[in-house]
Amino acid sequence: FTLLVSPAPPNLYFEQTTIVYVEGEAAGPGVQTRTWHAGQRMRLEASDAPGGPALILHLDQDRAWRLDPERQVAVQLDGARLRARSQADAAFAGGLMGGGEEDAVRSAPLEGTRTIAGHECRGFRLTGPSVQMVVWVAEALPVGVDVFTDFLEWSGASRSLGGLLAGVRALPGFPLRTHTRVEALGEIRETVSTVTAIEVGPQPDALFEVPAGWRVETEPAAPPQNGEPE
Repeated sequence: FTLLVSPAPPNLYFEQTTIVYVEGEAAGPGVQTRTWHAGQRMRLEASDAPGGPALILHLDQDRAWRLDPERQVAVQLDGARLRARSQADAAFAGGLMGGGEEDAVRSAPLEGTRTIAGHECRGFRLTGPSVQMVVWVAEALPVGVDVFTDFLEWSGASRSLGGLLAGVRALPGFPLRTHTRVEALGEIRETVSTVTAIEVGPQPDALFEVPAGWRVETEPAAPPQNGEPE
């Protein structure tokens, strides 16, 4: 009798730039993010340089911290509140894009290839009721979009994105560029996210922990809702 255990996905680090366009005009200079992934642990920084404000997630322990390097303070976040915010954001986005409609998204391959972050990529067009998404995936990388599955399941966002997320998950590789086009509220909005650097391999454990010597604070309690006692 042999017990077969699926191997854990490799650890991963990548840098990404995201730009939003409204009616063809960039809404700003874009946001640069850095993401580290190691099993059930993640670190996210919205910065083009290391050591900035960060979010650390331990999904298996339902724990999260927001790091403030200037004050050397780590704020321990309420996992339920963080999930509720993530799910609300995803539900709103999924409603605008029609992504919550199961089996509503069609996928078709594009001709040719592109080189993104040093990797050859194939393109696919996903089409839903009110959204179009072009995704370029690298098949040679030993990771897939399932790297994000644990976070999406933990946050509840996967339920809101429905068919759109299922379409992305079915693609054969890791997405290095996504271009989403949505017509909503009378405007055409486009979001272009491009991975500019990616490394697959072990990541330092210290990245996923509160630095030694930092003060740890607890997130303030949420204000009471109408009808709830103070």
